[in-house]
Amino acid sequence: MSQFEKENFSAMEDTANQHFIIGDNLRHKAFYDDAIDEFQKALQIQRPLLGDNSPVFAKTMHCMGLALRAIKDYAGALDHLNKAISIYECQEDPTEYEADILNCKLNVARTHHSQGVDWQRGGDYDRSIVEHRKALVIREKLLGTKHLETARTYYVMGCALSDRGDFDEALSDLRRTFRTRLVVFGKDHIDTTEVIENMGIVLQAKGLMTMDDIDEYKSMVIQSVANELEGDMHCENQDFEKAMTSFRKALSLEEQCLGDLHPTTCDLYLRMAEVLGELGDFEGSLVEYKSVITIYERLLGKFNLKVAEIYNKLANILMDKGEYETALSFYAKSYGIFDSILGNTSETKLALENVRQAATKERTASQSMDLIKKAEETFKQRHPNAGDFDADASGKDSLLDSNGNGSEMDEKHMKGPGEGDII
Repeated sequence: MSQFEKENFSAMEDTANQHFIIGDNLRHKAFYDDAIDEFQKALQIQRPLLGDNSPVFAKTMHCMGLALRAIKDYAGALDHLNKAISIYECQEDPTEYEADILNCKLNVARTHHSQGVDWQRGGDYDRSIVEHRKALVIREKLLGTKHLETARTYYVMGCALSDRGDFDEALSDLRRTFRTRLVVFGKDHIDTTEVIENMGIVLQAKGLMTMDDIDEYKSMVIQSVANELEGDMHCENQDFEKAMTSFRKALSLEEQCLGDLHPTTCDLYLRMAEVLGELGDFEGSLVEYKSVITIYERLLGKFNLKVAEIYNKLANILMDKGEYETALSFYAKSYGIFDSILGNTSETKLALENVRQAATKERTASQSMDLIKKAEETFKQRHPNAGDFDADASGKDSLLDSNGNGSEMDEKHMKGPGEGDII
């Protein structure tokens, strides 16, 4: 490159940078249309000058996505944000851009959240809930289930579900909101008591409980969540026996008011499954996971992200036990759901990578099949009334097919890498 070319390159790069700085200042001052014009000018220079894979180009794409979200162009915002993520992740050392990737992903979640709120305000609860669930997948993974931003999604989704008439699922999400706000704000804070009151309103709308029963539940849920948090504390201290005792107390209180396998108990079954895994009781762990799957399938059907996450957890257990063939079948089911619902995202890519890793292992699955069969039998003994929800139209249940084998991959996901799958 000649001196003239170097100077010209530097001048163009400076010009693009000036457009970016002006655009970002305008965005912070809420002049979004003008900001978008400046970002567009910056991108038009940066693309041919630096290339589509430049992290500088990705930064402009990220900010453009934020400006587009502000004017409620959610599709455009998601497109720019996801492209920025892809650019950062394909760098020679992606760890250098971990903070940028995290920020982009959280803004993808915020975009889904904002879109969901808009659909909700317009009365389109189905679309609203879909967007909130997409936001939730990201926030739970990146921030955890007890972060205020995650709780915000639980809350708005609970309200949307209640407005749609899905009262049991609404209670479950509102209970999660209460759990987080109880930790952050305390029991008597207005944001905490607001959730309890809304849970009462949901139960009243459902119409199956007296006002006295509703008041009893509102008192009970405070104690139930306190027991759950106590169990979490014991887990942090590696005292898993005491954790199980606390979780079982919380579960008993919920079941007394709302019955067996109610959605509000889902998180408790999940925590118990994890603790039993830590204690080495894999059969017991599978029983609790089965409870979680049954609850989610009642609410959402078998083809949903929550079930995919449980399949993934089951596969992880089986991988730890060396039962790679059976783990592969669960990983494949999980990947199929992520791919169909989320498309080409980092979560889908990770699910496919799990499939590949399991596929490289060679071992029979006879021991894990016996373990799963025992777990199925124990589950049916504990929850005899769950049978109506357990089988699909073909008579197959969630964990085993009609021949007693692990869940099979469908034809689409039996193919090997390189045949159209995400890399």
